[in-house]
Amino acid sequence: MKLTILGSAKKQLKGLPKFKQLIISQKIRSLAIGEMVSNVEVLSGYKNAYRVRVGDYRIVYRKTIDEVCVLVIGHRKEVYKLLERLLG
Repeated sequence: MKLTILGSAKKQLKGLPKFKQLIISQKIRSLAIGEMVSNVEVLSGYKNAYRVRVGDYRIVYRKTIDEVCVLVIGHRKEVYKLLERLLG
């Protein structure tokens, strides 16, 4: 499965503490290889959009048959505002 991470999501990931970066990167790799990942929920109001909970952080992504595209990575308080600005 192809993995795409938007430039803004890469920047958001780099802004996190190193330890959180490692944990979130591992979770993203798990998504890309198709492993079962816990804490996945469908986002209402967005087509093919999902979120994964990693502690206080969220990974928001779109999934198709052959691709996972990471849209937003951020703290739970701000991630949905960022998503609204991105997908509006």
